Amino acid sequence: MSDSYRKEQIKHAADVLFEAEARPKPTLGIDLDGCVDESPDFFHLLTTFWPGDVIVVTYRSDREKAIADLEKYRIRYTEVILVKSFDAKAEVIAEKNIRCYIDDQPEMLKNVAANTAVMLFRNEGNFDFEDRKWMFSDETGKKV
Repeated sequence: MSDSYRKEQIKHAADVLFEAEARPKPTLGIDLDGCVDESPDFFHLLTTFWPGDVIVVTYRSDREKAIADLEKYRIRYTEVILVKSFDAKAEVIAEKNIRCYIDDQPEMLKNVAANTAVMLFRNEGNFDFEDRKWMFSDETGKKV
């Protein structure tokens, strides 16, 4: 590898990093139960390296327990928000301008605005591993 090629590659890498640093950092939203507790190593890595804020939006009533669980799983977070209804998650996601949200319940995702990417986290509550099929209610899924 020639010195000029190396210098070109280093300059390109610097340009990419500079451009990435100049962009707004997207906010990530994650659910705690059925997501973080199902795969804590994945969420530890994801939140550690996520470039923007990380907001935990959870359907819980015990804030101290939620925070203790996040600390136990080594999850980096900016804010923890407890909600009392399915629709409240979609409202928080819109209010906090969350650009990517991960949950394990389709009911929680159906009212999230189209400008937010959503990811359904697979677990035994939403996927039948024996039949190898997703489980949806008539309210959250339709057969195509």
